[in-house]
Amino acid sequence: MGKMVKVVKIEAFLMPTPPYTPVISCYLEDGRQFNLYYVPYEVVIAINRIQGEDYDVDRESLFDILPMIAGEFKDALKARIKAVYIDGLNKRTMLYSATIEIKVNGAIIRRKMIPSHAIYLALLANTEVYVADELVKHQEKLSRTQR
Repeated sequence: MGKMVKVVKIEAFLMPTPPYTPVISCYLEDGRQFNLYYVPYEVVIAINRIQGEDYDVDRESLFDILPMIAGEFKDALKARIKAVYIDGLNKRTMLYSATIEIKVNGAIIRRKMIPSHAIYLALLANTEVYVADELVKHQEKLSRTQR
């Protein structure tokens, strides 16, 4: 893993103009921002609920139910999930990936995940999230060329 930058704040929202794209914004310790676009709408709602926002939905998802039943599960998550690293980009699909570190029987196991899902678990477990510096730079470069 190359240089990683710590996420200090996470916001999840729908873009205010059509097509109302679901977004997770990661605010980084160095003042930069890293965005994940077209994330599952259910994850946006769930992240906001974890952060104290009230959402009225017709039907709930797994992401909505987990915090309700989390009690002991939440404590187990805190003990097992060590960190989340948004550390990959598939240049063919332009999809990001994350690595989650899970402590199992004294060993650290790393698993690749969908970044929005990994961020959700990190918020539930109250653990750190990091973004690879090279991904932030790549996103900034893309943003400059689209202006």
